[in-house]
Amino acid sequence: MPAGTTVIQALSGFDVVIVPGLDGSGPQHWQSQWELFFRMHGVTVRRVQQDNWTHPHYPDWVQGLQHAVQTCHRPVILVAHSLGAILGVRVAIEQGATGIVGAFLVAPADIDHHHGPEATRVAGFAPLPATPLPFPAVLMASQDDEWLSMPRARDLAARWGATLVDAGAVGHIGNHARVGLWPDGMTALENLVRLIRQRALHSGTVTPHLS
Repeated sequence: MPAGTTVIQALSGFDVVIVPGLDGSGPQHWQSQWELFFRMHGVTVRRVQQDNWTHPHYPDWVQGLQHAVQTCHRPVILVAHSLGAILGVRVAIEQGATGIVGAFLVAPADIDHHHGPEATRVAGFAPLPATPLPFPAVLMASQDDEWLSMPRARDLAARWGATLVDAGAVGHIGNHARVGLWPDGMTALENLVRLIRQRALHSGTVTPHLS
């Protein structure tokens, strides 16, 4: 079966909301690659738009995410990277997850522990939530990410009730990672969709069926 085919089938009946992080996701970023691939294969995708990707203002970013979710007509799966992952987690835990049924969180920016040159730009997104997400989530972390150590990834996954997936040594998995369509990420996303359907089945909630 061609690469990506099974994840396309799994996403049938869901809307995907792409949530980029600090400085946005350029054309070579896996999020941008996925957006094109998903659209090409009939998956409904919304990409969060922000007025300022370089100097993020948390309340404005919250509005950007909420607007993208509100434009969707089917259950939403967040596909979020770095600061976008933190945005998605905070909004879901602190303001409610209306319409959102799952989150794929890639290399969440550990703003509570990061002391690099970008720390001041993301300070407004602190503190990181310490309570579980209201829906299934996968946290995919790299072994050599300057923004998130593996011990912290394990801690955050436990806090948020997310399934931790080791992505290998691929840095921050951002604009410079050059992972292309990132098949390993697609496999993890497909597994997340499976978790979403299983939880819905156990709770009696109606979820989209595969077409």
